[in-house]
Amino acid sequence: MDVVVVYETHFGQTRDVASEIAAGAKDAGATTTVVSVDEATAEVVNAADLLIVGAPTQVLGMSRPWSRGLAHPQEVGTHGDIADGVREWLVGLPAVGAGRRAAAFDTKLPSALAGSAARGVAHGLRQHGFTIIGHPDHFIVEDAEGPLREGERERARAWGAELAGAVAAELRAPIAGGEQP
Repeated sequence: MDVVVVYETHFGQTRDVASEIAAGAKDAGATTTVVSVDEATAEVVNAADLLIVGAPTQVLGMSRPWSRGLAHPQEVGTHGDIADGVREWLVGLPAVGAGRRAAAFDTKLPSALAGSAARGVAHGLRQHGFTIIGHPDHFIVEDAEGPLREGERERARAWGAELAGAVAAELRAPIAGGEQP
């Protein structure tokens, strides 16, 4: 089973969570690929039995060009070169056929008022025909520039293993008529 994890990051925390999710999926027996949103081509997405997409929460939801501009002066690792984020990537994502599975996550501040990029990511994936498995998950950062809250890396790894295990079980399950997929 192939798992592709796509992420947008500004300070590195969402990339770190994406890597841990992929490591968990690999622990569960999946082949994994982790790519930034600018490397996530249609070919990469189409190769996935499970697509997991994550983004940082900015201004209550997915980033926008102007909110990314606010992060650029302090960015770590991207050097201000994020032209498009997950929001724009989802717009250009081709529709998929039935049975394609996806999950969504975000990184966010530890406030109930912080909003959620993951809800928007899940909505965008559904609009393109993906079936969302599990609930969108949120990984907490202590401050906009990090670090991740203690225990979040381990939680991300466990979530990746859980998602991969669930999809692997679905792929092995007999379908109507006793045929294997």
